[in-house]
Amino acid sequence: MGIINSLITSLKDNFTMAEFSISGRMTVSSLRKQFKNAFGATLRVYKGPKFAPENATLASIRSGENVKGGELVCKGNLKVGNFEAKMKDIFGITVKVANPDNTKLVSGDITIAAAGRQTTETDDWSNEQLQCYFWDSLQDLLIAKGYGIEKKDFTAEVEDYSKGTRYKRYGVTFDIYKTKNRKNIVTFSIIMKERYFFGIRYKGETPTDTALADALTGVDPQMDVCDADNKVLAAYAYATPRNELNFKTMKSEGFGKMKNPNARAAFMGDIANEIDVLVKKMVKSFQNKGL
Repeated sequence: MGIINSLITSLKDNFTMAEFSISGRMTVSSLRKQFKNAFGATLRVYKGPKFAPENATLASIRSGENVKGGELVCKGNLKVGNFEAKMKDIFGITVKVANPDNTKLVSGDITIAAAGRQTTETDDWSNEQLQCYFWDSLQDLLIAKGYGIEKKDFTAEVEDYSKGTRYKRYGVTFDIYKTKNRKNIVTFSIIMKERYFFGIRYKGETPTDTALADALTGVDPQMDVCDADNKVLAAYAYATPRNELNFKTMKSEGFGKMKNPNARAAFMGDIANEIDVLVKKMVKSFQNKGL
């Protein structure tokens, strides 16, 4: 018990003594990452009633006229309620502190450091079990949303993936749009590498052209559009940090929810919704630009 107590004390001291400076120039993603690394707890940042875009600066999402501005030194011994109030007062933004796996908000009466030490319910699922659950659940959810996916059992791919060190790519592809001239079909792929990502292209030998590249440009900040003569993809995108799952490191934010039996179903629902919103944005752009 002496070693365990020493470890707990060490973690407690680290979270309590940690601190970092917050300024309006920081992005939401950077703020949330530094907060997580420093204290272990999860920070939710809002723009109105919704989560703020990860690539937005704090200054760009502020609201209200009486905003002080400046910087805030965030320390582990600061009470959660006081920290949330200071963020509103100095930067004009709403933030909420949640437990480490982001399944519930913590009391405003405890310190930020204590929020990072709150226990979360987990089970003993292996990496392979989590990955199989990811594919099984995600396919069911997307099929329920109306996407034409022929469901596949990925058990063999997961086993092969886990045995290797280079992480072979595999995934699922489905049609999302037929061009106006009926000559091309745009497909959407969910591809597993170290982490899952999305690939968009024409079906067949010619993956993209100028028209598709133009129609994909500016659709979503998470998306990178490839050159019109790219031989593989027209564009690709990654999940937002809240929904990222890196099966190489097992350290991304989403694994807190994936390992929590009470949170994983809702978490997978969020992933499916994020994909659905991204696809709908693309289809709307395709229609508006007469693709």
